[in-house]
Amino acid sequence: MASSGRTAKRLAAGPTLLLAAEVSDEIADALVAYDPALRVRSDRFAFGNGVLLHGPVDVTAELAAKAGLPASAASAYYADIIETGTRGSRPDHAKWQDAERLVCGLAVRLGGTVHGQRPAMSLNLSASVYTAQSLPAEQVISVLQPYTDGALFADEDQDVPGAYFLVSEQEPRFLTVFWPPRLSRSALQPPPLALGDLRDQEPARWELRSKFPAATADRAIRLTVGEAALALAHRVDGVVIDPYGFPVTRPEGLLPR
Repeated sequence: MASSGRTAKRLAAGPTLLLAAEVSDEIADALVAYDPALRVRSDRFAFGNGVLLHGPVDVTAELAAKAGLPASAASAYYADIIETGTRGSRPDHAKWQDAERLVCGLAVRLGGTVHGQRPAMSLNLSASVYTAQSLPAEQVISVLQPYTDGALFADEDQDVPGAYFLVSEQEPRFLTVFWPPRLSRSALQPPPLALGDLRDQEPARWELRSKFPAATADRAIRLTVGEAALALAHRVDGVVIDPYGFPVTRPEGLLPR
């Protein structure tokens, strides 16, 4: 790793993942799930979205004091980005958002905590279903209706041609939004790395959004959203992705605690 002084500054700045114990096997599995094309370079991991993750860093008492970390931290990983700033490249602020999501997602999965100088990221519980297949709105409704209250019906998005919402007279447990395939060409918000080859097929996406913060959503709503998303993914041969960019393969895997 870098010198202790430089490392302390990077750990303090964040976004930093703090762990009470080293979990090298678990974090390796999580990182490969996040990006199947992950590249390992000496003491850091490089991702296809321009994010770097440095570590593990052995957090000694001296290093913890320099970086302002809690004494309970045994190891740490800090995120960084590959800065380009060239015209046509992905904006650095979008890469930093991905870096924060990565660290938060790892903390959820590994029982860690997040440290850094930026305000803590606040995301609501959601699940996105990506697919290369099309499915009429009425068939999507038939899949999702058992998981929500009130009869669902499609309402077109007046601002985005081809997009629509699934709404009901009653407040639903979650709001479903459909985004057409062409939107996956966005340089600002490209499809997640976890999709692998599906990223290159301009996938369509259904986003199941709840009003509950991801950090505090209870088990019942997490299971409901997870089950609904997986049911839809099964119908369209799709992939479910959580708010942080990690794939979900079972209902309990959506933001596990």
